[in-house]
Amino acid sequence: MKKTLIYLTSNIIAIFLIVTNAYAYLDPGTGSFILQAIIGFLAALSAGFLYYWTKVKNFFLKFFKKNNNDEKTDNR
Repeated sequence: MKKTLIYLTSNIIAIFLIVTNAYAYLDPGTGSFILQAIIGFLAALSAGFLYYWTKVKNFFLKFFKKNNNDEKTDNR
């Protein structure tokens, strides 16, 4: 098991150390597409976070909420 782990680790390091040319072309539309994808991902992430945050917040507010009847029964 230990030899397999060492073998895999050395292969992964070797893959990242090998440098080759890609000969690829990225036009300006590709950059804007990548930017839109990143912005869309961040918007979806924040919307999901806010949705579940309000559920958690409402749960704890309901759980720790004071009973209004207790305040009204105070006869002074």
